[in-house]
Amino acid sequence: MPKDKSTTSNLSTSNSTSRLVSIDPGVNKIGLATFDGKTLKDYTVKIIPYAPLVRERIHGIDKVVTQYLNEKQPHTLAVEKTNFSSATHNGLLVLAYYKILAIARRKKLRVYEYVPISIRKSVCGDGHATKRDVKKVLISKYPELRVFAGANRRWKDRHYSHLYDSIAVGLAHLKKHAQSGKRPQ
Repeated sequence: MPKDKSTTSNLSTSNSTSRLVSIDPGVNKIGLATFDGKTLKDYTVKIIPYAPLVRERIHGIDKVVTQYLNEKQPHTLAVEKTNFSSATHNGLLVLAYYKILAIARRKKLRVYEYVPISIRKSVCGDGHATKRDVKKVLISKYPELRVFAGANRRWKDRHYSHLYDSIAVGLAHLKKHAQSGKRPQ
């Protein structure tokens, strides 16, 4: 595993006028994917260093997301919206979500937020599809992702689920803008 304890693709990036970064927020791991136009160019799962204090954990999220955005130079950010009904169970996730939005504002990015049910509906055609269904659809569209599907340990499935979710967010964004007749942003 690389020094920063993340999983990264080896796909190259180019300077595109419609670069999109999509994010699956988390407090321990964040899924990130980059699209140039409609082409998936990069995907990764970044591990947030453990810190006992909330302030330090949020700072770690800020550092990881800012570094990725500086590297990829996107014009648009698509984020999976947190389920706020369960916010009482995971207030830190809500803080992480709002920190990502603050970073996007600071970088003057266009931000689009998508709830999980609309992402699954866009990707699978069924808003009640399972994560396994989403993974199958993504692997059929991007065969290079198959290498992450054969996880033989439960922790690997959880780890790579962030990767699949971030790609699904980006794909949902691209499909929404293709259906509305707008150029992907």
